[in-house]
Amino acid sequence: MADFKERHAEFEAQGVQVVAASSETLEDARKTVNASGVVFPVGYGIRPEAFAKRFGAFYSDDGTYLHATGFLIDPQGLVDISVYSCGAIGRFTAEDALQILTYRLKPED
Repeated sequence: MADFKERHAEFEAQGVQVVAASSETLEDARKTVNASGVVFPVGYGIRPEAFAKRFGAFYSDDGTYLHATGFLIDPQGLVDISVYSCGAIGRFTAEDALQILTYRLKPED
């Protein structure tokens, strides 16, 4: 989330909203938001197994959290790009998203 927080103004400049969600409780999600200083909405209470079944994400062996999952949602509300990772690499970065948005939002010649 820190990556997206640092680049948040660039998303806003393109008219793009950044949101995050977590399997944390409301109390723990608030602690995370306060500690990280994110300025975009953060949801809470995601049920990892149910989410994974619906969207194909990975979740922990004990079922308590989702592994890194990122989506770029188009203006119609459909998933345009999804990125799933169960390790420290292969995550959707703010730079990735901004490059894709720059390409997708570029006026046609």
